[in-house]
Amino acid sequence: MRGGLLAFTAEDDVWVAPLAADGAVGRAWRVSADRTRVSHPRLSPDGAALAWTSWSALTPEVFTAPVDGGEAVRLTYWGSQDTRVRGWLPNGEVLAVTSYHEPFAHYAWAWELPADGAPGRRLPWGPVADAQVGAGHTVLLTDAAPHEPAFWKRYRGGATGRLWVDHDQLLPGLPGHLASPMPVTCADGTRIAFLSDHEGVGNLYSVRPDGTGLRRHTDHAAYYAREAATDGVRVVYQHAGDVWLLDSLDAPAPRRLDVPLGGARAGRRPYQVSAATNVKDLACDATGRAGVLNVRGSLYWLTHRDGPARVLADTPGVRCRLPLVLGYGNRAAWVTDAEGPDAIELAALPGKDAAEERPPHRRIAGGRIGRVQELAAAPDGGRLAVACSDGRLLLVDTADGAVTEVTASRYGPVSSPSFSPDSRWLTWSEPVAGRSLRAVRLARADRPEEKVEVTDGRFEDEHPVFTRDGRFLVFLSWRGFDPVHDVHTGDLSFPLGCRPYLVPLAAGTPSPFASPAEGRPPVGLDPEEATGDGTVHVDEEGLGGRLVPFPVIASKYSATAAVRGGVVWLRWPISGALGQTFANPEDTSGRPALEHFDLARGRRTTLVDQLDGFAVSADGSALSVFSAGALKLYPLAAPTAPLAVDLRRITHTVHPAAEWRQSYAEAARVVADQFWDADMCGLDWPALTAQYAPLLDRIASPDDFADLLRELLGELGTSHAYVTPARRGEGPALAQQPLGLLGANAHRAPDGRWLVDRILPGESSDPKARAPLAGHGLRDGDELLAVDGRPPDPVRGPAPLLAGTGGSTVELTVRHENRIRRIAVTPLTDERPIRYQDWVAKRRHLVREFSDGACGYLHIPDLGGSGWAQFNRDLRSELARPALVLDVRGNAGGNVSELVLEKLHRRVLAWDFTRGRQPVRWPRDAPRGPVVALADHATSSDGDVIIAAIKTLALGPVVGTRTWGGVVGMTGRHALGDGTQISVPKNASWFTAGIGFAIENHGVTPDVEIIRTPHDWARGDHTDLTAAVDLALTLLTTTPTATPPPPDTPRPDLRRPPLPPRA
Repeated sequence: MRGGLLAFTAEDDVWVAPLAADGAVGRAWRVSADRTRVSHPRLSPDGAALAWTSWSALTPEVFTAPVDGGEAVRLTYWGSQDTRVRGWLPNGEVLAVTSYHEPFAHYAWAWELPADGAPGRRLPWGPVADAQVGAGHTVLLTDAAPHEPAFWKRYRGGATGRLWVDHDQLLPGLPGHLASPMPVTCADGTRIAFLSDHEGVGNLYSVRPDGTGLRRHTDHAAYYAREAATDGVRVVYQHAGDVWLLDSLDAPAPRRLDVPLGGARAGRRPYQVSAATNVKDLACDATGRAGVLNVRGSLYWLTHRDGPARVLADTPGVRCRLPLVLGYGNRAAWVTDAEGPDAIELAALPGKDAAEERPPHRRIAGGRIGRVQELAAAPDGGRLAVACSDGRLLLVDTADGAVTEVTASRYGPVSSPSFSPDSRWLTWSEPVAGRSLRAVRLARADRPEEKVEVTDGRFEDEHPVFTRDGRFLVFLSWRGFDPVHDVHTGDLSFPLGCRPYLVPLAAGTPSPFASPAEGRPPVGLDPEEATGDGTVHVDEEGLGGRLVPFPVIASKYSATAAVRGGVVWLRWPISGALGQTFANPEDTSGRPALEHFDLARGRRTTLVDQLDGFAVSADGSALSVFSAGALKLYPLAAPTAPLAVDLRRITHTVHPAAEWRQSYAEAARVVADQFWDADMCGLDWPALTAQYAPLLDRIASPDDFADLLRELLGELGTSHAYVTPARRGEGPALAQQPLGLLGANAHRAPDGRWLVDRILPGESSDPKARAPLAGHGLRDGDELLAVDGRPPDPVRGPAPLLAGTGGSTVELTVRHENRIRRIAVTPLTDERPIRYQDWVAKRRHLVREFSDGACGYLHIPDLGGSGWAQFNRDLRSELARPALVLDVRGNAGGNVSELVLEKLHRRVLAWDFTRGRQPVRWPRDAPRGPVVALADHATSSDGDVIIAAIKTLALGPVVGTRTWGGVVGMTGRHALGDGTQISVPKNASWFTAGIGFAIENHGVTPDVEIIRTPHDWARGDHTDLTAAVDLALTLLTTTPTATPPPPDTPRPDLRRPPLPPRA
C-alpha cells in the first residue's frame, strides 16, 4: 500500500486499485500485461511508481513502471532464480534480494537498484532472506529457508530465520518460522511487525525494537497469513487468496478487503493445444493400422495412414491413463478417475461400419485397485494385470470385473506385468529385499496362488516378457560384476552391469544361442526349433538354471517387448552423472535407442537412435514410435522406411478449471496413497483436502494452482513436499533466450567508461566453470567498448546487450593496453559454477592462512553427482595435510552421503615404502588427523544426514548452526493431469544412538554454535570458518597426526644367515 493505492498480483499480472480510508477498494487496473508469473509488487515512497518481480525472461528480474501508465523498465539482468523485490529504500531506490554473483542459490544478498536502470549495489549485510529500511531502523531476516512458512507449516528446523534490528538479534528464542519483517509506526512508537507460526498457524505479530512487548494482531486459525507489507502504519497481507488489511498495530482486528477485478479471467478460458507436444501414452492395435493416443488425459483413436481422428474419452476434469488395445479384438481399456479412485474403463473401438452403434463404455473394479502404476492385457482380452503403488499385483476379469490378488510385496511396487501369448501365464518383476533386489516370477492366470520362481532375488531382475512363440522368457538383469577402475582414486565400480537374459521355459527347448553338434542352417533356425505356436509349457524344475545371456554388450537397458521373431528393448547411453561425457555438456538428456534382436538370425540392429516412447502391435509386426513430437510407424519387415503419422488430425481443447480440479483431487489421492506413514502421522487428510478445495474457484493460472497445492502439501509438515508449476504463465509461451554472462564484473568509471574487473579464472576440471574472458589475455581495468558493435548504454551498461546471448557467440570490442581489440566469446548461461569454484579457492586460501598451512579444506556443495565430483576434485591433496576442515554449509542434499562417510571413516593403518619416493599412507585417502565439519541452516536433506553421521560416528566436532532438518526423502516426482509435478515424502529416516525420527523438522545441532551476524559479514569476519580452524589446531595438539616412520627406521635384515655347525 501507499497512500490511497493498493498493489497486488492476480491472474499473472500486477494490479493497482484505489483504496479508500474506510477500506473500500475501487475497481483495479492492470499495470502489467505479460500474462506470466509475477510477484512482490511494491509502491514507491511517493506512490508514483511500482516495482515487481517478473518471469517474462527465463529467470525472474526486477521491473518498474509508472502507476498511472507508461513503459515498464527492466532494472536487472541477473539471471538468478531467487531474485525478488522486497521494497523501496528511503532514497527512492528499489530494494531487492538475489544470489546474483554468489556461489550458491541458498545465499541471497540485498541490493539497491537505481530507478534509471543503472547497475545496482550490493548491500553489506551478508546473506538475507528479507530486508526493510524505514522508521529509523534497518530490519533483516537471515538464515531462513527458501520456502514460505505456509509451504512447510509448523517448520521448526534450523532455517526458521533470525530477526535483526540495527545489527542486534531480536527474539532469539522464538520457535516459529519467521517471514515479512517490517518496521511499523504506531501509538507507542516504532514496532517490528512480522509473520510467525510459533503458535501453530501463521499470524501477524509485533515487538518493540528491544525485543519486549510481543503481541499478536491477527487470529487466523485455519489458513496462514502470508506476504505481509506495510506503508509504515498499515499492514496488508494475503490470507486464503484474499487481501486483508490491518489499519494500524493498535487496531483490534484486521478486515478482509473486497477487491473487484475487471477482465475476462483469461487464464480459465478453454484453449487448444498441439497433440504433438502433449502425447503422454500410446498403444498400437493388432496390425499397426491404428492406435490409441493419450493427449493430456484424453484418448483418441488415430489411424496411422490417412483417415480422421476419433475421440474415445474426452471429458473435462477426467484423466485417462495407460491405454491398451485388448489383443486382436476391437476393445480398448484404460485407467480412469472419472469416479474418483482409479477404475478400469472398457470401450469398443471404432469399426469399419460407421453406422454400427457401439456399446457404451463400462467401468469395472473402481475403488478396489488402489493407485495403478502399470497395466497389461492378456492377448485374448479376458484379463488385465494391474500393478499397484501399494505393492499388490492384481488380476481383473474384463467380463465381470472380479479382482484377484496375485501377490503383495512388502518392499515396493511390483513392475512389468506381462501375459504369455496363449493368455494362460503371467510374469512380473517383484522386489524382494531393500530397494534394488528384484525377482522374476510366473503364475498361471487361472491359479495365481501357485507361483513359479524364475530367479531367486539375488540380483535386480526386471522387465520380463514371453517371446511370441511361447518358448522363452526374456528379462533384463543387473548381474554383471565386471569392475572398472576409478581413474582418480583407484576405487572399483560396476557401471556396465545390465544385460538381457533368456530362459527356455520347457526343459527340452534348446537355447537359440547354443551351438548344436550338427551346426545350424545358413539362415534362421532348424525347423524343430521354430515350431512354437504361442502355447506355453513350463518345466519348473531347473528353470532358473537354464537362463543364458543374450550375445550383446553389457550396458543400460530397459523396456523389453516381444515382437515377431525376436524382442526389442531400449538401450540408454552410459554417461557420467553430470553429462560431461556427452559432446555438449549443456545437453544431458541422453535419450535411449530402440534396438531389435532377431532370434532366428542372432543379430542385433538399431531401429531408432533416439526416442521418447514406443508401442508394439498385437501381432508383433510393427512398432509405433514417438520421438521429439513426431509419431512414426516402423514395420519390422521394412524398418528403414517408417510411416510418418500426421498428429495434426487430433484437435484437443484444454479446460483449465476442470483440469485443475481433477489434478487437485489426484494430488490428494497420490499423497494419501504414498505418504511414508499410512496413518498420515495423525493428520485428517480428507478434511484438509476439503478445506482448501473451495479455493479452486479462485485459480486463474498455473502458478496460482501450484501455490494452492503448496499450501495443501504444506499441511503435511514434512520436508520434500514440492510442487512445480506446469508452465510459467497462463498466457502464450514467450520467446526466451538465456542471459549471457561473462564470468566477470563490470563497473562504470567516473569518466563514464565501462571497465571490466574481477575476471574469474575458471576451473579446467569442470566444463561448466569455464571462463569466457580468461583465455583472451584481458586484464582488470580493460575498457569494454561494444557488444556486437553496439556501445554500452552510458547508464545501464553492457548487461542489456548480453540478454539472450547465453551459449551463442558474441563479439566484444575492448581497449586493452591502449590497443583496441575485437574478440569472439561464448557467454555462459549460468555463472554459478565458475563463481562457486572461485569461492572455494578463496576459502581454501583463508584456511591455509588461518592454520599456517596445517589444515586442508574441502567443500561439498551437494551430495549428488556434482558434490561427489567436487569432494574428489581436491581430496588427495587436502587429505595429505595434518588436519581437515570439511565444509558442508549450503549443502543441497542428494544421496551419496554413504560414499563420503566411507572416505572420512578411513584411518591410516600403514605406510607404503617405495624406493625413490616418499612413503604413502594406507588406506589411501584416509584423513591423517582431526576432521572438523562446518554446517549451517542451509545444510539440508542428505546434508543433514552426513552431519548426523559425523556426530554419531565421532568422526570430528561440528561447528556452525543447526541444519535444515529435512530427512523424509522423496523418490521422483509425480506428474498430474495438467502437467504440474508434485513430490511426496516417502522415505523417513530413523537414526540410531537415541535419535530416532528427531532430525526431521529439527535438524542437527552443532557441537560448537557460531552465528555469523550481519555485522560480521559487513566487517568481512569469517567467524565460523575461523572457529573451525582454531578447533582443528587445538585437536592437533591432543590428537597425533599420522606420520610415516622416520627415514632411519631399521629395515628387515634379508641376509642369508650363517650355516650353523653340524650337531
